[in-house]
Amino acid sequence: MDDFNLPHGQKEKEFLDAYQQYADAIYRHCYFRVYNKDLAEDLTQETFIKTWKYITEGKEIKNIKSFLYRVAVNLIIDNSRKKQALAFDQLKENEVSVRLYSTESAMIDSFEIKEVIKTLDELDATHRQVIVMRYINQLSPQEIADVLEISANAVSVKINYAMKKLREIIKKKYHES
Repeated sequence: MDDFNLPHGQKEKEFLDAYQQYADAIYRHCYFRVYNKDLAEDLTQETFIKTWKYITEGKEIKNIKSFLYRVAVNLIIDNSRKKQALAFDQLKENEVSVRLYSTESAMIDSFEIKEVIKTLDELDATHRQVIVMRYINQLSPQEIADVLEISANAVSVKINYAMKKLREIIKKKYHES
């Protein structure tokens, strides 16, 4: 499914399958980067539009999942350059139900989602991004590496460091109170 060097009708079917399989995950990724439902929906839609245009231009995609995340990340970066301050307050007004998946979920499950997001917000953007991609979007380190265009080893280091920082924040906030 990941090779989009196919006849047009086959490309369309494969693209629609990719949409079905990844649209929710791309939306979650966008949401956890911009904290705005409408903007996340727009970014998700734009991600798939750009990907379809790329495919119809006859360009090859080896791994559609990684490609979609890379397009989404680039759109998020472009958007943040246009709008310097994206409002975190909207998240507080509009709670989002998100099920967190991970081996770390035992630690995270004890907190309300709003608290998790507030805690994640205390991490710098790079570390927050790898945590969201790994534990919320369930991307493998190699898939994250493909999206960020760095080595899988560098991703693993970033994830481990981010989790260490997250544990420190949680311990400080919730265990020393």
